[in-house]
Amino acid sequence: MRKPTARSQAAEVQPRTGSRSTGGSVRGLVKTTLTERTYEALKERILDQRLAAGARLNIDALSRELNVSSSPIREALVRLETERLVISELYAGYSVAPQPTTEYLHDLLDFRIQIEGYCARIGAQAKRKSTINELRRALEKMGQSPKIGTKYKEYQKLVHADGKFHEIIVNSANNQVCSDIYASLNPIMLQSRLYHDTESNEARLKAVLDEHRRILAAFENGDGAEAEAAVRAHLEGGRKRLLDGGTKKTAAPALRKVSAGS
Repeated sequence: MRKPTARSQAAEVQPRTGSRSTGGSVRGLVKTTLTERTYEALKERILDQRLAAGARLNIDALSRELNVSSSPIREALVRLETERLVISELYAGYSVAPQPTTEYLHDLLDFRIQIEGYCARIGAQAKRKSTINELRRALEKMGQSPKIGTKYKEYQKLVHADGKFHEIIVNSANNQVCSDIYASLNPIMLQSRLYHDTESNEARLKAVLDEHRRILAAFENGDGAEAEAAVRAHLEGGRKRLLDGGTKKTAAPALRKVSAGS
């Protein structure tokens, strides 16, 4: 019997190795996709207030409702906790985070005006092409939304692009402390909890886009003072739209607690 050569042995082994690698990649992709879908499903329920603020989150009940195992539920809850949409307590488990108070949101906007204004001034003066290109891409994605909307699926892409735009502004100052503190607050996500009870129309979206265009123009011109002024004007505009009379006049319908319980 002829002894197999090294080349023939390699030929026999190689397909098995490749098959195993591909299978692992597919399984990893499926797991990631499932976790992401679970995260988005829970996030939508919270922001659309189908899961009420303060509601206990029963992992077994959520698993049955979403038809997934407990693992992607737990991973999604950890991620939502970093975004301050859920909270966890020892021995009590997870619950939907309370709605941020008006006072807290005013304080948050005051903080954003200071930190984003400062970072915009520094970043615009640097006039880096990479920063300007990133701002343009984020603004372009924002412009693809027909309206802001009151449902998460309606404003999901807008909020993501808006958050990216402001993150770029803060990071443009190359100040790691500013970037870390800003990221830990998740300010855009906190404010988006108000969209459910806010009037939505094309004029509101146009105002938001125009304010972002003014910020971008200041960065393109390398005008630090104008960039800071534009950011301040935009955030004060947001205060008026969300906190100073921008909410709906009609009472919100009673909230239904979904998958809440001990």
